[in-house]
Amino acid sequence: MPRPISRSLFLKGLVGLTAGATVGKLWYDWMQAKASIPCKMLGPSMSIGHKLRDGATLGRKSEQPPEECKVTIIGAGISGLSAAWWLKRQGMTDFRILELESHVGGNSASGSNRVSAYPWGAHYVPLANQESQYVRMLFEELGIIAGYDSTERPIYNELFLCHEPQERLFKDGSFQEGLVPKRGLQKSDSRQIAKFFETVKRFRDTVGSDGKPAFAIPLDLSSTDQAIVSLDKLSMSQWLQDNGFDSKPLLWYVNYCCRDDYGSALEHVSAWAGLHYFAGRRGNAANAENNSIVTWPEGNGFLVDKLKQGLKDQIISGAPVIAVSDSGSAVDTVFVRSETGECLSTKSERVIFAAPRFISKFLLKGDLAKSQVDFEALSYAPWLVANITLRTVPRARGTALAWDNVSYYSRSLGYVVATHQNITTRAGETVVTYYLPLSGSDPNVARHELLSTSSEHWSKVIVADLEQMHPEISKDIIAIELWPWGHGMIRPSVGFIWGDTRRKMKESQGKVFFAHSDMSGISNFEEAQYHGIKAAQGVLDQLRRS
Repeated sequence: MPRPISRSLFLKGLVGLTAGATVGKLWYDWMQAKASIPCKMLGPSMSIGHKLRDGATLGRKSEQPPEECKVTIIGAGISGLSAAWWLKRQGMTDFRILELESHVGGNSASGSNRVSAYPWGAHYVPLANQESQYVRMLFEELGIIAGYDSTERPIYNELFLCHEPQERLFKDGSFQEGLVPKRGLQKSDSRQIAKFFETVKRFRDTVGSDGKPAFAIPLDLSSTDQAIVSLDKLSMSQWLQDNGFDSKPLLWYVNYCCRDDYGSALEHVSAWAGLHYFAGRRGNAANAENNSIVTWPEGNGFLVDKLKQGLKDQIISGAPVIAVSDSGSAVDTVFVRSETGECLSTKSERVIFAAPRFISKFLLKGDLAKSQVDFEALSYAPWLVANITLRTVPRARGTALAWDNVSYYSRSLGYVVATHQNITTRAGETVVTYYLPLSGSDPNVARHELLSTSSEHWSKVIVADLEQMHPEISKDIIAIELWPWGHGMIRPSVGFIWGDTRRKMKESQGKVFFAHSDMSGISNFEEAQYHGIKAAQGVLDQLRRS
């Protein structure tokens, strides 16, 4: 016969069943909360770009005559807006800016909701170097630089300098200050990290035989001394190995930095570009540390909004360009009005092509199509950006919430806090911007993964990643919005920065001038602005001569 169940065993069983039911309910509620997080996929108008690539017919003919103007600017990202800004500074206002999207800004675009503004891409600018004269000029105009002290150091507007704490790293169960790993290091790790930063400082202070800084911003102002330029011929991974840097924490940090600025891992970034990340930033300020940055809730969308304010009469948004040809007397630029489906055109004396450089092979027609650029040599990194609205700021062990929050264990770059720059209390609802460069595989494979995977899948990936740093953060998520960048930024691959391809990319073709950060191989504000202004200067010079 079976043994009779004692009263105590019976009661223990009841408790176990109750506890099991409670755990089961909590698990069910947690899974339901995850499943019910509102998530939607936004993003650039890739379908139009793909139709242009595939030669599909867009739009229908219109009876309207071409609009005549001196200059047509294709693309309203930072390069296009900067070209227009420069033209206006020189007294030229007879131009039109054609932008594919309904908004402007390119990968510096931003969004907002009832909680905060937030970036969809670029989200900060480091303190301007002495040679970054155009950045300083704009910053002075916008009041970002409020003046200079007696030693000519710029005084930055305190509201725009990144508030403390600026960065923190999740490692070994809690957050530490800064992104360079500090906990759990061997003595050899600490020695290598110190040696690496000593080496970087030497590069930062190095001047080439031509009297130029080894690494400048914009990079076209860097030294062309062959001893320095030759660094472009090997990968950052190889350079680290050749110089005895094999510490795992150090390699993690340098790889993080390359993925952060270039969307690419160490082995796919040239050593010159990898070192430029550290040695090129030589800006200073009278009222901030040299490694400070300027940022806003909407990231570089702040600069976009300021640049476009004076250009409202010249910008035509929702106007994808489908053909550019030289008729001899003028350049004809055909575009489609997305609202109506009509094909319209401008007839201008010059064109500034400020869209990503590879797109020109689909748009330039006739003699303009005879480019010397090897477009197959251009490689672009895909990214996924998510803006996540939370009921409260993320909670975790260790250092307090910072502007930039990174995990040592994640394939993402972590997140920045959009409300960090608010001067009011940071408690309550917030928005965090999460960055995931798909740098773990070939860009074409990663691009396919990015564009073919559902928003629900990406939402689960992001929540699971965030929960490593912030257990149960899913309970605080109000909504997730996703923004895929199929060609988020050009990759500074080995040999690209100082190779023939980049040199040819910068050359004008007849009456068409090119302006984009692609032409630097590094996608940041300073490079985009520089090429926009140089294109505007080239156009003005030609028009004056003619």
